[in-house]
Amino acid sequence: MITCADWHTWAAGRESAGITDWLREISEPDWSATVNHPLFDALADGRLSGNDFAAYMVQDYGFVDPFTALIGHAIGQAPTMEDRVVLGQFMGMLTSDENSTFQRTFEAFDVPAVQRDTPAYLPETRAFRELLHDTGQRGGYAEILAVLVVTEWVYLEWAQRVTRAEGLHPLMAEWIDLHDNPTFQEFVAWLRRRLEEEALALDETDFARITERFRDTVAKERAFHDAVQPSRYAPLG
Repeated sequence: MITCADWHTWAAGRESAGITDWLREISEPDWSATVNHPLFDALADGRLSGNDFAAYMVQDYGFVDPFTALIGHAIGQAPTMEDRVVLGQFMGMLTSDENSTFQRTFEAFDVPAVQRDTPAYLPETRAFRELLHDTGQRGGYAEILAVLVVTEWVYLEWAQRVTRAEGLHPLMAEWIDLHDNPTFQEFVAWLRRRLEEEALALDETDFARITERFRDTVAKERAFHDAVQPSRYAPLG
């Protein structure tokens, strides 16, 4: 089991040592494998077909409902009004701008209504949905923040990494823009700061819980993206 002592050992001698930096490091190689996923390169390069993009978005949309519920739990457990305001603003973006991108993608690429309303989720999608539900039902505020940091920071990093091709389909470009803009960058920085502040006040048991939840979320992010990428974009070797 990873403990506070492991964190303090890692941080010793580092001038700028944040708990979230350490959590990311102990989540390797899954973190880098997700951020550098071939699916995102194919998407940004314009090599992902419309059908493949729509299929990916159908699976990703499966997280919106449990993720919205998770944010609701976070708002309910937040220790300050300031936290509730920030999380509420993010909830608003998720249920408006991001939801709109999904819906317009389904329309543009003729996703049948049955696939939108009762999609056949991949096992990896179901596993991630269960993680979100379990965290909301059983996790404390810091544990919920740990999941949110992963889901949003990973997307920020891949969106900042990729290079968009000229003439990229507007909806694909919009998906990247949603995860690489000043407002989103500020939100991810806020999540990281608040997790670090909350983590420092935890006892050994709860500290271990957030580390495991963080690492499990990263692993499930990787498994999900491995599952949704078309085989022709899989890494060779």
